[in-house]
Amino acid sequence: MFLRKAAEGTAKRYREWAEGTALPPGRFFSLTENLRAARNKLLEGIPASVYEKVLRGTSKEHRELLISADDSDLDGNAALQPADKGKLKSKRNDLRTVLKHDGWAKMEAVEAVDRVLEMTARVLNPASHGSATPLYEEEVCRAKKLIDRLEQALPGTQK
Repeated sequence: MFLRKAAEGTAKRYREWAEGTALPPGRFFSLTENLRAARNKLLEGIPASVYEKVLRGTSKEHRELLISADDSDLDGNAALQPADKGKLKSKRNDLRTVLKHDGWAKMEAVEAVDRVLEMTARVLNPASHGSATPLYEEEVCRAKKLIDRLEQALPGTQK
């Protein structure tokens, strides 16, 4: 139950930060509602199709490999005009910057929310509402780590 409370508090604080307003007092928003609101706000900053088709599931070790580290392929392409090469290099540099900084941070936050949403159904809901489903210590430990990761990944959640 303490894990669920921690996740609920984190999701509520993030939602309030993301929306720029306090949630209405006396109105209950479930953990899932707040997590989905957080996820949707994060996805506003990155196109959902890019997240789903490219970013999701790409490990940190492989990020740098998505885009060529240099522009030698463009320089060696005789079919491109110098002005086109310059534009492509500039766009490629912009894409590198987005993927290295803002886009990856948002993607990691979305992944953290996704993991907590998955874990909610297996661990947090049964543990909080009483269930015949057995709850294993390792699952609870993983849940704690995911909530810690969620705390770190979502901006505006620090107490």
